[in-house]
Amino acid sequence: MEDLKKITNPEMLKAFLSEDRNLEMIAEAMKTESMRKATITTGTYEFSPSDRSIFVAENLDPIIKLIVPMATPIRSLLPRVSGSGQATAWKRMTSKLDPTTTGQGVEFADGGTPNETTQTFDTKTAAFKLLGRKLSVGLMHIAASKDSVPVEDSLLRIKTLEVMQGEEDMIINGDATATPLQFDGLAKQITTISGTNTDLTAAIVAGYDKQIWDNGGVATHLILSANQGMELSDELQATGSIQRIVIDNQGTATANLKVTSLISPITGQVIKLVTSRYAKDKAFLGAMKSQAGENYLEMEDLIPLVKMEVPVTTFAKDSFVVESTVMKLIAEMYWAKIQGLNQ
Repeated sequence: MEDLKKITNPEMLKAFLSEDRNLEMIAEAMKTESMRKATITTGTYEFSPSDRSIFVAENLDPIIKLIVPMATPIRSLLPRVSGSGQATAWKRMTSKLDPTTTGQGVEFADGGTPNETTQTFDTKTAAFKLLGRKLSVGLMHIAASKDSVPVEDSLLRIKTLEVMQGEEDMIINGDATATPLQFDGLAKQITTISGTNTDLTAAIVAGYDKQIWDNGGVATHLILSANQGMELSDELQATGSIQRIVIDNQGTATANLKVTSLISPITGQVIKLVTSRYAKDKAFLGAMKSQAGENYLEMEDLIPLVKMEVPVTTFAKDSFVVESTVMKLIAEMYWAKIQGLNQ
């Protein structure tokens, strides 16, 4: 309060304004405020494409939360990190962490030097890819539906789900060589551990589980088709290892079943089964993370899934549901590709 009295004192105010430096500061401040206000258009609510040089993005989280994760189980499962630039690069480990295969033990004598071994890595580079759908709704249609189910919101959910399903397909079957606008999926990135089988059985899964164990990993997830999930259930039922019909104390029978996980006979790890409609004739067994929580498989997003309103010159409201992302398989040695399966 005392400072305010001093500032408003006529004599002190006159002395302050007599300084050229103080007048320049006031003028600069007024100029900045004037420029700030000039950027805010308050005289019209019309859409003016010529004045909008950038897209307007909206967060899609509320829309995505309304979509059942079962539609895209793999996409919902993969961890996501933020990206930058035009492409991403990462080191992929391609050798075992096993001293017995190198002939170089970890033991050494007092006063000596520990043995040196070399791990094999290669550098993977992948450009970010754009995925999206266009949504165009006439303004009269929007006005007519505002009091019932907003047509734009309904179509936005559909288009969002469509983009998510497209990404799910690409996570498995993407091939940047055959289709440059795609990123490489699991089927393309897994090259070192692969085999061919007609149908999955618990023994076959255990065999690939052991390969991953021998390479230093612990399998946590098995991605497979609906048909192979049925085959695995039938195989386990035929061996008598599971009960197909359960009768409660009221005499009501519940029939059929779904195998949701397997116990690894190697590690005791629960291997979760993830059924995807895009797995088709392939299945993938691997470690999603290390035992320490490091990602072995992840999505890197340059642009998270968003809705972007775009300028138009028609009597409509146009928007894009887009994302820019790429999949990174960081530890290929801990993943197995099983192909040639019945669809």
